[in-house]
Amino acid sequence: MLRAADGQTPSTASARRTVLDARRRMRTRLQGTGWTRNAEVTGSWLRDEGRAATGATDLLDRGLDLGTLTMRGWDRVMRLAWTMADLGGDDRPERRHVERALALRTAL
Repeated sequence: MLRAADGQTPSTASARRTVLDARRRMRTRLQGTGWTRNAEVTGSWLRDEGRAATGATDLLDRGLDLGTLTMRGWDRVMRLAWTMADLGGDDRPERRHVERALALRTAL
């Protein structure tokens, strides 16, 4: 069951507003790029300096260095982190978004 940050179950109307706000945030950010969704952005766009908060990608970069994560995997995690940031009302992914996205990628 989905829960809000305060532990409450959001109403359908509240969940809908959250998703619509996230989609609006995404469209605004991607305006003029030819993309409409986080799933469509290129890896080079994701990796552009300053896109994510400072230090947000440290875990992913370490995974690349250790060989436990591929560049394709890095990009996939960041696309999900962007979606989480959009759903949370944040302007860009922060470390907590990346950690959650990485956890979902590695969960069995």
